[in-house]
Amino acid sequence: MAFGDTSREARRERRARKHFDRRKEAALAGLHLPTEHELLAGMPFLANDVQEDMQAFAERLMPRLRRKADEAHFAMVLDRLEQLTVSAGIDEVKAVAEVLGMAATSFPDSARSWRLRCRIYLAHLGDHRAAVDLACEALTTAIALESYPREWLTAIPMIRAALGWLSFAASDPGFIYLGKERRMLPLRSPANSAARYGKLLTEVIEIQARSLQTDDTQTISGKPLGETPFTSIRDADTRVASGPSAVVFNQVGNANTGEGKKVAKELDELAGKPLPLVPIPDLTLARATLRAEFPYAPDVIDQILLDLAPRKHVRVRPTILVGSPGSGKSRFARRLLNVLNVPHDVVPCGGVSDGAFAGTARRWSTGEPSLPVALITRYRVAGPGAVLDEIEKVGTSRYNGQAHDALLAFLEQETACRFHDPYVQAPCDVSYVSWLMTANSLEGLSAPLKDRCKVIEFPEPKGEHLPILAPKIIVDILAEQGLDHRWASALDFAEMDVIAKAWPGGSLRRLRRMVEVILGSRTIRH
Repeated sequence: MAFGDTSREARRERRARKHFDRRKEAALAGLHLPTEHELLAGMPFLANDVQEDMQAFAERLMPRLRRKADEAHFAMVLDRLEQLTVSAGIDEVKAVAEVLGMAATSFPDSARSWRLRCRIYLAHLGDHRAAVDLACEALTTAIALESYPREWLTAIPMIRAALGWLSFAASDPGFIYLGKERRMLPLRSPANSAARYGKLLTEVIEIQARSLQTDDTQTISGKPLGETPFTSIRDADTRVASGPSAVVFNQVGNANTGEGKKVAKELDELAGKPLPLVPIPDLTLARATLRAEFPYAPDVIDQILLDLAPRKHVRVRPTILVGSPGSGKSRFARRLLNVLNVPHDVVPCGGVSDGAFAGTARRWSTGEPSLPVALITRYRVAGPGAVLDEIEKVGTSRYNGQAHDALLAFLEQETACRFHDPYVQAPCDVSYVSWLMTANSLEGLSAPLKDRCKVIEFPEPKGEHLPILAPKIIVDILAEQGLDHRWASALDFAEMDVIAKAWPGGSLRRLRRMVEVILGSRTIRH
C-alpha cells in the first residue's frame, strides 16, 4: 500500500493527529462542538456531556431555521429543537429525528448531517436500532475515505466505531446474529480490511433490517409505535406481573350446560385471571408522531392525549370525531390507537341495522359475544380499542335492536364494569375498552349517545400542509402497490405547484387522486 513517500506520509499522520487532538481538547473544554464525522471518529461530545452537546446543537441550528419559520416543516423542527434546549433527553431527540425524517425531501442537503447527529445521540443514549444505523453510517463513511490517503487516519477509528456499535446492537435480544462460525479477522491492508468489514457488516445490517421490518406505525428507533403489545396469553401473563391489569371475566354463566361448556372452554385461559392493560407510552413522542402526520389537527391531538397524562394505562374516553368527508378523521383514529400501542378493530357502521354490538344469546346457533368481549378475547388484553367508522350511518329501526342503543352500556364506567354479556351469561368488565367514533355530522346521532361521548370537531387540512402530506400519500400509494417506500420520489417544484393551484385544502381523497395522476404521468413520460 504505497501512498507516496513514507516520511511525508508519517508527517501528514502526525499533523492529522495533532489537529484531531487539539479539537478534542477544545471539545472537552466546551469550546468546540464536534462535527458529525468527528463524533463518528471517536471525538467526545462538547464538554464531554451528551446533554450539553444536544442543547448546543439545537441552539446553533435554530437561528438558521428561523428564516424559514413560515414554512410548516421548518416550524415543526423549530418547535422540537426548542424542546431540546429545555430538556435534552432521548424522547426529545426522537421527536427531532421524527420530524426531520417525515419531511426529509423539503430540507436542504445539510439536513442529512442533522439526522446523522440525531442517530449519534440516540445510540449514545442506549437505542439499539440507532446503533445499527450508526454502524452502517460509520462504515459507509470509512469506505468512502479509502480513496483519500490523507483521510485514512480518520477512517480506521470509524471502522472500529462501526464494530463497536454493531456489538452494542447485538446485545439486544431481538438482534439476529450471523452465527458463531463467522469471525472478523483484521487484515494487514486497511483497504482490504475495509472491504472485508464492509461486506460482512452489510450482510449483518441487511439481516437486521429485515428482522426489524414493521408497518408504517414504527418510530425512528427504539420500540416501534403501533405494535400489538400482546400476541399470546403466555406473553400477556408475563407482562401482567410487571404492569397494570384487570380481571374481565370472573365466571361463565351456566357452565354445566352443553353450550355453557363450549363457552367455558373458549374462556378457559381468561376466566378469573387478570388480563394486561396497555401501559401509557411516551406521550411526548406520541404527540410528536401524530403532529408530524396530522399537522392540521394539533388541538385534537392535545385534547385526547391530555386525558391520558394522569393515567397508568391507556383508556381513551368515548370520543366522536366530527368532520367533513375526506378530512382524515378515520385514519387519525386508527393512527392514534396505533401510536398508543392499543390493539383494535375498525368497524364500518354504514348499513348496520341491528343491536349485534351487544352480542346475541348462546342458545341460538348464531350466538356470539358482544363487540368489546370479542375484542378482549381476540387480543388478550383488558383494554383494546374500537373505531366505529361513520357512526351516523347506522340504521334507525329498532326491530332487531339498534346499534346506538347497544353502545350506551359500554360508554359509561358504571354500566361497562358489570356488563351482562348474553353469550358469556355473566357480568364482564369492559370498562377499559377505548371507543373512538367518526361522523360526517351529528345529525342522526341519538341524544343519549352524544351525551356519553366527547365530541371533537376534526379540521380540514389546508394548502400550507401540502409539503408534509404529499410525501406520505406517495408512500401509501407505493405500499398499496406492493413497492418499497424507498422507491418514493418526491414531487418536484413544478408538480407541487400544479397541485397547490388545484388543491387549496380540503379532502385528502381529492389530494390523493391528484398525486396518483402526477405519478401516472411520470410513468407515461418515462
